[in-house]
Amino acid sequence: MSSKRGNSNNVGGGAAIQILAEPLICPFTLDIYSNSRSNTNSSNSTNSSPTTTSTPSNSTVLSQNHTHSPIQNGPTSSTTPTAALPRIILDTLPTVMHSRAANNSTTLLQVHAEIPEFLARDLDVQRLNDIHSRMWMCGRPLNARGLHRQLMMNRQIVHTEQADLHLLHYDKTMFIKPLPAYLLCPKTWELHFSHDRALHENATGFLLSYIWLLRTPLDFTLAKKEGIHLLPPSLTWPHWKTLTTQFLSTIDPNSLDQVNKRYHFGELRLGRINTIYRLNPRSFTTHFVRGYLYGYNRYVVFFQRNLGWVLVVFVWFSLILSAMQVGTTVKGLEGNDGFGRASYGFVIFSIVAVAALLAFVGGMFFVVFVFNMFAAIGHARREEGRRRKLGEKRLEGRSA
Repeated sequence: MSSKRGNSNNVGGGAAIQILAEPLICPFTLDIYSNSRSNTNSSNSTNSSPTTTSTPSNSTVLSQNHTHSPIQNGPTSSTTPTAALPRIILDTLPTVMHSRAANNSTTLLQVHAEIPEFLARDLDVQRLNDIHSRMWMCGRPLNARGLHRQLMMNRQIVHTEQADLHLLHYDKTMFIKPLPAYLLCPKTWELHFSHDRALHENATGFLLSYIWLLRTPLDFTLAKKEGIHLLPPSLTWPHWKTLTTQFLSTIDPNSLDQVNKRYHFGELRLGRINTIYRLNPRSFTTHFVRGYLYGYNRYVVFFQRNLGWVLVVFVWFSLILSAMQVGTTVKGLEGNDGFGRASYGFVIFSIVAVAALLAFVGGMFFVVFVFNMFAAIGHARREEGRRRKLGEKRLEGRSA
């Protein structure tokens, strides 16, 4: 993909000029893993005999063809430099990932054979970009608070592997995606991010979010604290200060025109994003029940979180009705026609409201139950059919 991007602007008498975008480069030059690779190379050359061929270093191992792998769940990547990443970076990658097809079926793929696809999925925030015009409802276009501020607000840090959940919060929970080691390796930027503008913007935006989070030595210490573990072990505070300086000299943190538009906002409210997805006409039929993130594994939890306000209404109704009952015995209100009519009207309203709320709760339970039941049945049938076809295809290929 070309590193140039054109925008047509009308100037003067309607003549169009082409604005060339900046080249896609690594926004920093610091390589914190270079010492590890040089130490490995030195160790390998020392242990090898002068007359024998030395063992390939960690930076070049796996740069050869990896067709010797005994299991291949997916097609081998066609990008030749894919496996040329340093071994220390490859060791931090997951083993497998799910690839979702257009028909909503999933396929298990090995990450080492599909690194470009993994990087694209690992940093993908398209679901948030789809509602960017409504993002003002979920948060203000401000930088995220530092990590120590998040803890001061009594927020619990919960790890997530999804970039589209990064910096989303609800109640006292804040989702944060740990900083991947591959983002700190210039070789990754050279081989992958410098050839895809959308991926480059995702990567720079995510790294910028950590510059927001880790502003002080205290933030950095907390990020490495046991129980949080947001950073790679090799990263130190001097490394981070140098990397931040280099990054901000390349990426403008004020205009934000070089990062994905999701990172024009910092912290976002998950509850409001769920509401937008449920009520959006484009996603109403598919997301009305589950929303953006369906975090319930039991119906009890679902009703506790979404219908707790019903109990508050019942409490207020009880207080008002009790006050009215007392009022009928008070000398000034006893026999008062206006107060009697008001009490009568509110009693009728309370009875109707309680009945309507109970009907609403029962209807919601029915809708959620039926939706989940049919979704589970349909998904089981689709997966069974897909796996049967894959098994038949594998047997046909073996017999041929």
